[in-house]
Amino acid sequence: MRGTLRWTITVCLLFAAGTALAGGFNIYEAGARATAMGGAFTATADDGSAIFYNPAGLAFLEGSALDLNLMPVVPAAKFTGAYAPDGTFASGETVDQSFPIPGLYYYTTFEENLTFGLGVYAPFGLGVEWSDPEAWAGRALSYDVDLATVYVSPTFAWKVHEDVAVSFGLDIAFSEIELNRFRTQPFGGNMDEINVIDAKISGSCEPNFTPQAGVMIRATDRLTLGAMFHQQKDLAIQDGKMELTNVAPAALEGAVDGIIAGLGGAEHDGTTVLHLPHMLSLAAAYQLTDAARVEVDFVHFNWSTFDKLVLDFNNPMLDQSIEEQYEDVWQFRAGLSYDLSPELTAMAGYVRDNTPQPVESMSPLLPDSDRNDASVGLAYRVSDRLTFTGSYMAVIFKARSNVENGEIQSFDPEISPAGTYDSRADIFGIGIGYKF
Repeated sequence: MRGTLRWTITVCLLFAAGTALAGGFNIYEAGARATAMGGAFTATADDGSAIFYNPAGLAFLEGSALDLNLMPVVPAAKFTGAYAPDGTFASGETVDQSFPIPGLYYYTTFEENLTFGLGVYAPFGLGVEWSDPEAWAGRALSYDVDLATVYVSPTFAWKVHEDVAVSFGLDIAFSEIELNRFRTQPFGGNMDEINVIDAKISGSCEPNFTPQAGVMIRATDRLTLGAMFHQQKDLAIQDGKMELTNVAPAALEGAVDGIIAGLGGAEHDGTTVLHLPHMLSLAAAYQLTDAARVEVDFVHFNWSTFDKLVLDFNNPMLDQSIEEQYEDVWQFRAGLSYDLSPELTAMAGYVRDNTPQPVESMSPLLPDSDRNDASVGLAYRVSDRLTFTGSYMAVIFKARSNVENGEIQSFDPEISPAGTYDSRADIFGIGIGYKF
């Protein structure tokens, strides 16, 4: 069992590096059915993905079930630079990528009022790779970044009353990070910025344990209230590595070799702490008719905990502090489900998602902005045991510029490109649920 779990976590880490789909670098798409409803699922939570959206919902389920979800994400981002005095401007776009985000869940009822659940999902992740990295205008900050964070969540749900359930459990996090950037310097008659050092920073964290909880109340025959909470995390990466590669032209190769030698060599050990916010969802679902159900969720993230990313290396000359200064935000999520027949259910959703990222920290690492999401989906019950779900969500970012009144707004104005970022993402969900 331990070997199987380790293998599952490794596979999920390989999958989980994906573009951020909710504010900051949160990924709220943990199940195909919930995604079809815009993630408004905290007061419904009636399949395995309840382990993420609200584990208390497990207490109202019966028997045992396995829910397997795969959420292929196809992101795209473009950058259009502000005009320079000579009339030229920089531009760039991300490479074609697809990230299959996992959501694997199992639950079983021990006795009438007690249910155990175990979930493996990826609530935080980031993957932004820019094409033509050697010439990319933002290469001094990042030309390729990957952050993969996987949660393994064991939880217990207890029905304390016929219409009231609570849950308590753990979020056990595993995370890996990699950042690639160039160090540049002016060279030649035109003093163009050329690449001299290719720096790769990577590392992983030890398992991190924090609590999670949920509550669900069936207030009336039609109205259900729900709340979930996942505690914030401070992921300590103790085995960080920095690798420096000389990529300077021949005329500077010797000088750059000297710089790398003066820093203590091409490889360096380092540490950092990655601060992840809590997730708090407050929700209400109402059964409009026997066939139609609507839900509204308000989701809070205390992103202000992500104020900076401090990189400490064995040589203090290499230490870095990347300012972020994120702000706390609320999301609005609404979902509708309608039973077209006893076997077929249609779903739709909407999300209003405000970015926690101030304009000063918008960069090639993460060009975030406010967004509006729209989703649809179908669930088909083949039998009382087997259900297939398909979903689609369009994530539309608002174009955002870091130039105001002709001045770049950035914590790193000397190396951050000035201009406008325009992004979008398409999310395709596939879910299979089987009841034992």
